[in-house]
Amino acid sequence: MKIQRTENNMTMRKAVSSFVFSLLVIAALFFMSCEETVKLDLDDYTSAVVIEGLVTNQENYQFVKVTRTADFYDPGNTPRITNAEVTVTDDLGNVIPFVHNPSGNEDSLGIYIPETPFTGAVGRTYTLHVEVDGLLYEATDKLFPVTTMDSLNYEIDEDEQEDPEVEGRIYSLLLFTQEPQDEINYYLFKFFRNDSLSFDTDSDIYFSDDEFLAENISGVEGPVLYSQGDHARVEMFSISREGYIYYNDLSNLLNNDGGVFSPIPASPRTNLTNGALGFFQVSALDISETEIE
Repeated sequence: MKIQRTENNMTMRKAVSSFVFSLLVIAALFFMSCEETVKLDLDDYTSAVVIEGLVTNQENYQFVKVTRTADFYDPGNTPRITNAEVTVTDDLGNVIPFVHNPSGNEDSLGIYIPETPFTGAVGRTYTLHVEVDGLLYEATDKLFPVTTMDSLNYEIDEDEQEDPEVEGRIYSLLLFTQEPQDEINYYLFKFFRNDSLSFDTDSDIYFSDDEFLAENISGVEGPVLYSQGDHARVEMFSISREGYIYYNDLSNLLNNDGGVFSPIPASPRTNLTNGALGFFQVSALDISETEIE
C-alpha cells in the first residue's frame, strides 16, 4: 500500500504539473498574440537646460558645461549650448568670467572655462550665474576642506585571480587615510586607470559621508581592478550636504530597475534655480597616485 500511494501521488503530481505547464503555454501564446509595439506620446516634451559646474582648490579643474535635454527618440549627443553667458562670483565679491571652448575643440562644445585661471579657497562660497536666451540660472555651493590621503597600496584579488573578468586585471587598490570624526563631512571619489575614469559598473557613483567611513581608513578596497603596469589615480573631493543629496538621488535614479516596488523616477534634487537640471559643485580636492608593479 505504501508503494502504491507513493505511485499514485507521483502520478497526481505529474498530472498537476502537466496541467499547470499547459496553462502557462496557453498564457504565453495569448500574451505573444497581444504583443504590440507602443510608442510613447511625447508631443508635450519641453527641453530643459542642463548645467554641470565644478570649482576646486586645484588648478585646471574649473569648468562649466551647458547643454539641453534631448527628445527621447533623438539619437546622438545632447544639444550643446555655445552662446551662454557664464560667470562665477565668490562671497568677497570677486567676479570670474568664463569663456566658451577657447581651444575650438569640437569635443569641448558647450564647455566653458575661466577667462583667467583661478583656484577656489577653502571656506569660500561660490555662486554660478548662467544666462541662456535671456533666462538666468544660478547656484551656490561652499568649498569645504578635504582630508589628505596618506597613501595607496594594492593587493591581488584572489577571486579575480581565479576567474578574472578581464585578463590580467587582478589587483585591487587599497586606500589609507585619516577621517576627522569631530565634524560632518561628505566625499566624492573618482578612480582612474591609466588616466581614464573607471568604474566597476557604468551606473556606479562613489560617494560617502563620514558616518560610513571610520576615523582610521586603513586599506579600504577600491571598486576598480588593475593590471600589472597600470597607473592608478584616486581623486577625493569634499562635497556639501547638497552635493551628497544630489549624488544619492542620481545613484538611485541610475540604479532604478523599474520594478513594481521601485520608486517613481524623478530628477535629482539640485542647487540650480529656474528649472535647470544638473549641479554646481564646489570642492577641495586631494589626489593620490601609484604604479601597479
